[in-house]
Amino acid sequence: RSHKLLCQPMFVMTTVAPADGMGAVLEHLAPHLEYWAEMERQKVLFAAGPQMPGDASSSWSGTGMVIFRAPSLAAARAIADADPMHKAGARTYVLQPWLLNHLVI
Repeated sequence: RSHKLLCQPMFVMTTVAPADGMGAVLEHLAPHLEYWAEMERQKVLFAAGPQMPGDASSSWSGTGMVIFRAPSLAAARAIADADPMHKAGARTYVLQPWLLNHLVI
């Protein structure tokens, strides 16, 4: 904070589809989007979206990134576990604490 940085603790979640296909991801897409829309209304969600392939000829693998606020790692896991994609086993996730220092709007 002495450098006038934001220093806002957050969590970055990378969510990954299984290797056996996108069927379950697409099946749970609507409830997944509704869940994160509610997290946005509650000011939990900071940013989210699919991670797109670098090669325009490649199709989307089902991988996404979500950055959100939570008071602790345990709370962040509870938020991630409540995502309908994860509850249904359509995706798995990796969760990483992150410190937001800069924000330009």
